[in-house]
This record gives sequence, structure tokens and C-alpha cells, in this order.
Amino acid sequence: MLNERLIAMVRDFNPRWEGKQITLPAYKRHIFAKVEKYMRTKQIIAIVGLRRVGKTVLAKQILAGLNEKENTFYFMFDELVTRNPAVLEDLLDYYLKNIAKEGRKYIFLDEVQKVDYWEDVLKRYYDTREDIKFVVTGSASLKIKKSKESLAGRAFDFYMPLLTFREFIELNGFEAEKAEIGGLRKYYEHMLNKKPVFEKLFSDYVFKGAFPEMAKEEDEEIIKNYVRNSVINKIIFEDIPAVVEVKKKELLASALEYCAKETAGLLDITNLAATLKVNYITMRSYIFYLKHSFVIDIAYNYSKSIAKQLRKNKKVHIAHPSITMTLMRYQKSMPGSEDIMGRFVESIIYQHSRLIGEKVSFWRSPQKEEVDIFIEDSKLPVEVKYRNRAGLADADSLLKFMKLQGLKKGIIVTKDILDEKEAGSMKVLFIPAWLFLLLV
Repeated sequence: MLNERLIAMVRDFNPRWEGKQITLPAYKRHIFAKVEKYMRTKQIIAIVGLRRVGKTVLAKQILAGLNEKENTFYFMFDELVTRNPAVLEDLLDYYLKNIAKEGRKYIFLDEVQKVDYWEDVLKRYYDTREDIKFVVTGSASLKIKKSKESLAGRAFDFYMPLLTFREFIELNGFEAEKAEIGGLRKYYEHMLNKKPVFEKLFSDYVFKGAFPEMAKEEDEEIIKNYVRNSVINKIIFEDIPAVVEVKKKELLASALEYCAKETAGLLDITNLAATLKVNYITMRSYIFYLKHSFVIDIAYNYSKSIAKQLRKNKKVHIAHPSITMTLMRYQKSMPGSEDIMGRFVESIIYQHSRLIGEKVSFWRSPQKEEVDIFIEDSKLPVEVKYRNRAGLADADSLLKFMKLQGLKKGIIVTKDILDEKEAGSMKVLFIPAWLFLLLV
């Protein structure tokens, strides 16, 4: 049975029951239409992603579009008192017995991964009630991914990414249609009058573009404080410890700082463990936690053998360079070297490539030849050369990989070159970084 405090929280979270309007941003992320389409299905919708990317706003925008206000329920499990599974059951029982009317009920549970055994509770309702649709969100996929065994066939997972460059453009008041790989030249010419604007917006996006609330912010100090306090510290000191035991949070923070600094570089967990004076198993666990909180991603060395791929070199990518800027205390004017800027752009290209294809890896030969990104679904290798000059002389590794894999087309991402060159039967497309990002 709910106490008065929890009942008050329920009422605060559901102003529609009393005829009050919910004030929400007018802008809808691109994923909105995709998720909304699945609202008619019975399966649980699980929306996961990094903190502050807009999962709560997305859930509330979907909720606001539903007609019968009494048949919608929203609750956020952010406070410690709400994280007992018995509380979750009491909340659902209170709503279903006292508020809900006949017809389908839509139940939105925000940050549900913080509740122990939440999946067991939802599974029981799912299996016994035909009139309930659950939508759950989580900033860490640790529990949501772990629960797949008990929710197998009962849930659709949706990954909500950080702002894409195209969304960043839209939030800043401009329009950009989605580009297609086969029509880039025509698209580029069509957008030529907007090129200076897009180049300026791309520079802004590299340093601050990940989070909707900061899309228009110009003050570097405000952006860094937002990223540190609303994202990094919350992940390290709240989100991860809420779902797994972390004995040394300062080591978890150091591991994140290392990954941020080395973004787009090789990840050697053994050396990292030795540097931080912690055993290998602990460091591997910390990297796992960071990955499944969406603050970093791990790219595997491409191989047709999964076993070989797991044994080979791995690369680490930060979710967005703004996190590196914050942790390393860089100023926007500081990362002027081609190496640092190249790493930032490569990680951004990698994150966007993950939205083009589900399987994205890289390739590194025993001779240390390397292709930065391989979008396996579309058989498209991508090399990042973020500078004003680039030609076939920069494509040796790319061409070798294409030849080994029998591929006819590859991409080199540049700073400001749009071109196409042939090497025998193979073609290499040179594409400005801002234009490549508009493929998403």
C-alpha cells in the first residue's frame, strides 16, 4: 500500500488526471515516429540511451498524444525510496484500482532499471493482462539488457542516440534533408548556398552538439558544467552504482577519463589496469559498465570469425567529444592539432555510422594497416582524414581492405573535399565530414 508521500509523487507526475496540460518541447527527435508506431503492439517498449539525450521528453511526448488521460500513467524512479520492487507493485496496483478506466492502459516507467527485479514484475503483468502497454526508459542498459531472458519476445528495444548532426541543425533553426550515398554530388550542389552555415554548425556540433538542452548554448563554461554535473557525475556516482556494486568510484572515473582522452584509439585493458593499479577483471568490468551506460562504445577488429574478433584489438570511442572536452578541460580553441581534431571527428563519424548499420567495426592488419570504420551491413569501409588535402595516396590501407574483401566502393571523410577517384575497378569517394553526417 502506498504511503502519502508516494501518492503525492504519483499525482505530481500525472497532472493530466486533473485536466492540467504538460508543457513539453515542440521539437521531436527523429526516433519519435519509429517508437510511436510500436505503441499499437502489445510488447513492452524499452527506450535506452545516455543521460540527457531526451528519453523522458520522448516518453512524455508519446504520452501526451494519447487520448484518454486517465488511461495513462507516468512515474520516475529517481529517488531512493522508489527503488524497492514492492513499491513498483504498489504503484501499479494503486493506479489500476483507483485511477484507470476501461480500455487499454499505457504505463510509462522512467529510469526503471534502478528498481531491483523490475523485469519480473512487468513480466507478470504482461503475461496476465491484455489491456496494459508498458513503456520503460533507462540511462543504463545494465538491467534492461540483462532482463532479456525473462522478457524474451515481450519487449522491443530502442536505442536513443545523442543528437545527430541533422537534429542539431534543426534545433538551431535550419533544415537539412537526409542525404543518400548515391546522390551526394547532387545533394551537395543543392545545399551549396547553406555550406558556410553547415560548416559553422559542424564546428559547434563537435564541441557541444550532443545534448538537446545545450544545442543553442554558446557559453563554454555552462556547457562543461552541464556535461560534468548532469551526465558524467550522474553516471559515475549514481547510475552505475544504483545497479551494480562499484567499490572504487574514483577508479571508474579514471577509466572514463582514459577512454575520453584516447577516443578513436586502441584499447588495451591489460595496460590500463596496470596503469591504474587494479586487476584485469575489475577493469574489464568497469569498461563494461561504461559501455552499457552509453558513455563509451567499443569497436571490434573486423573478422568473419566472431571468436577471432573478440580476441583481436579493440578501439574505444567516447559518446561525444564534449565529454572529452569537459574531462580534459580543453578549451574550444585548444584542440587545433590534426591529431586531436581527427580523433574527435572519427568518433563522431563512428557514432553516426552505428545509426546507418547495426554492425560497425574497424580493421587493423598485423602490419598495422588500418581502416577506421567498416559498416558491415552495407559493406562500406570508411577512413577519416580530416584535413584539406587528401588523395589516393591516403587510401592505401582502404584499398587493400577493399581488395581483400572484394569491395568496389570506399569512403574517405575529409574536411572540405568532395571528389571521386578510381583505382582499377574500385572507387573511392571523398566526402566532407559535415556532408557524411547528413546521411543519418
